[in-house]
Amino acid sequence: MTRLIVLTTPELATGYRLAGASALEVFSPEEASALLEGLLPHERGVVAVHEPYFHALDQTLRTRLDALRAPLVVPLPAGASAEDARERRQRLLQMLWQAVGYEITFDSEGNRQ
Repeated sequence: MTRLIVLTTPELATGYRLAGASALEVFSPEEASALLEGLLPHERGVVAVHEPYFHALDQTLRTRLDALRAPLVVPLPAGASAEDARERRQRLLQMLWQAVGYEITFDSEGNRQ
Protein backbone atom coordinates (compact mmCIF):
# COMPACT_ATOMS: atom_id res chain seq x y z
CA MET A 1 0.00 0.00 0.00
CA THR A 2 1.32 3.43 -0.91
CA ARG A 3 1.49 5.94 1.85
CA LEU A 4 1.67 9.70 2.05
CA ILE A 5 4.33 11.40 4.12
CA VAL A 6 4.09 15.15 4.62
CA LEU A 7 7.09 17.26 5.63
CA THR A 8 5.53 20.40 7.06
CA THR A 9 5.63 23.02 9.76
CA PRO A 10 4.63 22.14 13.34
CA GLU A 11 1.58 24.40 12.99
CA LEU A 12 0.20 22.40 10.07
CA ALA A 13 1.30 18.88 11.06
CA THR A 14 -1.69 18.12 13.28
CA GLY A 15 -4.15 18.84 10.48
CA TYR A 16 -2.39 16.43 8.14
CA ARG A 17 -2.32 13.76 10.84
CA LEU A 18 -6.05 14.20 11.40
CA ALA A 19 -6.51 13.66 7.65
CA GLY A 20 -4.62 10.35 7.88
CA ALA A 21 -1.22 11.34 6.55
CA SER A 22 2.09 10.67 8.26
CA ALA A 23 3.22 14.22 9.07
CA LEU A 24 6.78 14.96 10.05
CA GLU A 25 7.46 18.34 11.61
CA VAL A 26 10.36 20.34 10.21
CA PHE A 27 11.49 23.78 11.28
CA SER A 28 13.61 24.89 8.32
CA PRO A 29 14.38 24.15 4.67
CA GLU A 30 17.71 22.65 5.77
CA GLU A 31 15.97 20.26 8.14
CA ALA A 32 13.47 19.31 5.42
CA SER A 33 16.34 18.60 3.02
CA ALA A 34 18.17 16.39 5.51
CA LEU A 35 15.00 14.46 6.40
CA LEU A 36 14.13 14.03 2.73
CA GLU A 37 17.61 12.67 1.97
CA GLY A 38 17.06 10.07 4.69
CA LEU A 39 13.63 9.08 3.35
CA LEU A 40 14.57 8.68 -0.31
CA PRO A 41 16.23 5.24 -0.12
CA HIS A 42 13.36 3.73 1.89
CA GLU A 43 10.10 5.25 0.65
CA ARG A 44 8.04 4.14 -2.35
CA GLY A 45 4.93 6.28 -1.86
CA VAL A 46 4.42 10.03 -2.02
CA VAL A 47 6.38 12.59 -0.05
CA ALA A 48 4.77 16.04 0.02
CA VAL A 49 7.02 18.88 1.14
CA HIS A 50 5.80 22.24 2.47
CA GLU A 51 6.15 24.42 -0.64
CA PRO A 52 8.48 27.10 0.75
CA TYR A 53 10.81 24.33 1.98
CA PHE A 54 10.57 22.48 -1.35
CA HIS A 55 11.57 25.55 -3.35
CA ALA A 56 14.51 26.16 -1.01
CA LEU A 57 15.96 22.68 -1.69
CA ASP A 58 19.38 22.58 -3.31
CA GLN A 59 19.15 22.41 -7.12
CA THR A 60 21.18 19.19 -7.18
CA LEU A 61 18.66 17.49 -4.89
CA ARG A 62 15.72 18.81 -6.90
CA THR A 63 17.28 17.42 -10.09
CA ARG A 64 17.64 14.01 -8.39
CA LEU A 65 14.00 14.16 -7.26
CA ASP A 66 12.83 14.86 -10.82
CA ALA A 67 14.64 11.74 -12.04
CA LEU A 68 13.21 9.39 -9.39
CA ARG A 69 10.40 6.98 -10.16
CA ALA A 70 9.72 6.50 -6.46
CA PRO A 71 9.04 8.08 -4.15
CA LEU A 72 7.13 10.83 -5.87
CA VAL A 73 8.18 14.07 -4.15
CA VAL A 74 5.85 17.03 -4.68
CA PRO A 75 5.54 20.52 -3.24
CA LEU A 76 2.55 20.96 -0.98
CA PRO A 77 0.94 24.40 -1.33
CA ALA A 78 1.54 26.45 1.78
CA GLY A 79 -2.01 27.73 2.04
CA ALA A 80 -3.78 30.81 0.77
CA SER A 81 -1.88 32.68 -1.88
CA ALA A 82 -2.43 35.49 -4.30
CA GLU A 83 -2.18 33.28 -7.37
CA ASP A 84 -5.15 33.29 -9.69
CA ALA A 85 -7.22 30.28 -10.72
CA ARG A 86 -5.22 29.77 -13.93
CA GLU A 87 -1.94 29.46 -12.00
CA ARG A 88 -3.54 27.03 -9.53
CA ARG A 89 -4.88 24.96 -12.41
CA GLN A 90 -1.46 24.86 -14.07
CA ARG A 91 0.16 23.77 -10.81
CA LEU A 92 -2.39 20.98 -10.32
CA LEU A 93 -1.97 19.81 -13.92
CA GLN A 94 1.80 19.71 -13.44
CA MET A 95 1.41 17.65 -10.25
CA LEU A 96 -0.97 15.22 -12.01
CA TRP A 97 1.35 14.92 -14.99
CA GLN A 98 4.25 14.14 -12.67
CA ALA A 99 2.18 11.59 -10.75
CA VAL A 100 0.69 9.70 -13.71
CA GLY A 101 2.97 10.66 -16.58
CA TYR A 102 0.16 11.89 -18.80
CA GLU A 103 -1.56 15.23 -19.15
CA ILE A 104 -5.29 15.05 -18.60
CA THR A 105 -7.35 18.17 -19.24
CA PHE A 106 -10.98 18.98 -18.59
CA ASP A 107 -13.31 21.58 -20.04
CA SER A 108 -15.20 24.06 -17.86
CA GLU A 109 -17.98 21.51 -17.25
CA GLY A 110 -15.61 18.81 -16.03
CA ASN A 111 -15.62 16.70 -19.19
CA ARG A 112 -12.32 15.15 -20.19
CA GLN A 113 -10.88 16.56 -23.40
